[in-house]
Amino acid sequence: MNIDDTQQDVYIDTSTLSFARSVIYTLEDMLGIPFELKKTSFRESAFSSPFNMIAYIHFTGVVQGDYLLGLDEVLAAKLIEVYEEGMSQNDLREMREDYGGFIKELLNIAVGLSIPELEQSFGDLTHASGILIYGEIDLPNVKSGNVLIESEMGKILCGFSLNLAQIKIGRTLEKILRELEQITNEAKRARKTVKTVLRLFNSASIAITPDGKILPGCSHSPASVIGLDPDKEIVGMNLATLLELDDSDSDKLNRVFENIKGNGQLSAKDILLPEKTELTNKHGKIFKLDWLPVINDENKCLEKLLVVMENISEARLQK
Repeated sequence: MNIDDTQQDVYIDTSTLSFARSVIYTLEDMLGIPFELKKTSFRESAFSSPFNMIAYIHFTGVVQGDYLLGLDEVLAAKLIEVYEEGMSQNDLREMREDYGGFIKELLNIAVGLSIPELEQSFGDLTHASGILIYGEIDLPNVKSGNVLIESEMGKILCGFSLNLAQIKIGRTLEKILRELEQITNEAKRARKTVKTVLRLFNSASIAITPDGKILPGCSHSPASVIGLDPDKEIVGMNLATLLELDDSDSDKLNRVFENIKGNGQLSAKDILLPEKTELTNKHGKIFKLDWLPVINDENKCLEKLLVVMENISEARLQK
């Protein structure tokens, strides 16, 4: 598989969003605590966390990479309700086994929900259980996607890195990883809930140019969410065409892109995107689109848009 830098960036971008959504859904499903994606925080850079607690899972196959979480220990303790105001650092450390175990479980479930989308493009990927580190971590200097999710309790940094080099695994390591994969898959099956899986099944991330053309590197999920053949080639397609919008909503979406195109190279402060857009297609399906601009680090102008698409038709029928 020949992948250029643009495609690699798209895989990183969409997989980062997929992972962040999985973390949000898992937290809400397990704890009932709503977190929101902090759109303006999205960055393409080597993973670096301002928090003292980092959990990660490494995956390998024809590609390799990491899913990562960064958060403050106080937040981790608050999530499982073991934190008390004024608690000393020593008392907090004594609770590490409890809140550390929860964060590893959270990571295992979120990765279990996210990685099948990546496997659609790269085949079976092997991953072990989560690893937890307190303090600084020396990770390889590779490009990652990083985005914050936030609640009233605090922030969590979600990261994803991808190395597209061919990986050759020695027989001994391969055997160990297969055993770990079996253990992880068993835990994954036991922990998935119908509610979370159904919500994720109806959503997908996609990267588009500022004028609305789908970029290479997307998975099969966007086509599936729309209701098209998962193998349908959608790269280069206009987003309005992919969604099969009716004339009114097609014009509505195209006006968004015309506004961007008409302004030339937009800087970060000039980008005006709708917070959320609900559109109806010719078949009566309703889609909610959420927008995240990706800014070029060199010229600080809009490089592309990440769009989170969710089919909310069934949810509307139930109201």
